[in-house]
Amino acid sequence: MYSYLKSKLNIILLVVIIFFAGVGYNKLFLNNIRPLTADVLKLDEQEATIRAIKKVMPTVVSILVYDEKEITVYNLDTGKQSVKKDKAKQGSGTGFIISSDGLILTNKHVVEVTKEASVEYKIVLSDKKEYDAKLIGKDPINDLAVLKISEKNLPFVELSDSDKLNVGASVIAIGNILGRYQNSVTKGIVSGLERNLTASDKSGNSENLFNIIQTDAEINLGNSGGPLIDLNGKVVGINVAIDQEGSSIGFAIPANDAKPVIRSVKETGRIVRPRLGIRYVTISSALAEKEKLPRKTGALISKGDDGSPAVMAGSPAEKSGLMQGDIVFEINGIKVDEKNTILSIVQKYKPKDKLGLKIQRDNKIIMKTVELDEFR
Repeated sequence: MYSYLKSKLNIILLVVIIFFAGVGYNKLFLNNIRPLTADVLKLDEQEATIRAIKKVMPTVVSILVYDEKEITVYNLDTGKQSVKKDKAKQGSGTGFIISSDGLILTNKHVVEVTKEASVEYKIVLSDKKEYDAKLIGKDPINDLAVLKISEKNLPFVELSDSDKLNVGASVIAIGNILGRYQNSVTKGIVSGLERNLTASDKSGNSENLFNIIQTDAEINLGNSGGPLIDLNGKVVGINVAIDQEGSSIGFAIPANDAKPVIRSVKETGRIVRPRLGIRYVTISSALAEKEKLPRKTGALISKGDDGSPAVMAGSPAEKSGLMQGDIVFEINGIKVDEKNTILSIVQKYKPKDKLGLKIQRDNKIIMKTVELDEFR
């Protein structure tokens, strides 16, 4: 009986030892394995960067602009000179494919020429194939333009929701630097959002840009019109300008500001922009205090810096009775502020759409209904 109990106890003891040994082994083993959390499963940033570039690179194109140029020819035998016209490269830039049938988005200043009747556009794909391109249109309110080549089944980009972009996010710029280094890549972060600036080109032409992304990713000459992408390979902006007074201060038009242009080209074959017909200044706390305004947010209808009228003649705004000095503080239930400007709100609609505006005129709150027309 005793021997039986002893053997029984030995068996139980052996089981207990094996159990705890197993627990200890598992604990030791598991402590040396990185847990499969979401952080571990995320791509390493370098790998994500490479993947994003490989995804977008085939959609990025070089744009070459040729225009007529007068060339003086000297006859060495007779000493006489004559003038002949010939096509010469006038500029270059970058663009990217936005549809499989060859629509290409770029900056307006990339395609600007003196004589539009004689201009020719050449598109060079990342695989070095070259195409003649047709200008579909130039955006009347932003530095954007659309070209088209005759080709099918092309790779094209995906645009992100740029309203969700955060300062500090990693971004990558791809472009045709100096017209010589095709599809060069630089990387940085989003340095700022909602910047407003006036940009000018070599010819002295200037354009006001609003709600612009600032980045320290190097945007060099020739990068204009190229994509600024995130680590998912989605376009967050269209590279547009640099501040030469500083270092690594570049700017891009948000992708969401380009979406109405892309949509209208796909739907109508041209760029259609809705027009309200006012000039305004978005109110900040400083402006409200300085001008002793009755509201701290909204948009003050005011004359241009050059004295141009606050309300354009024959515009929907004039027809509905808007006046200089009015403060528009709500459109179709959307509060007007520094983030939601009148321009960004109106561009979500189409010509002939009706908008309800809440306006403060002196000490009165009034309602106006405006039917948009087309910006021409």
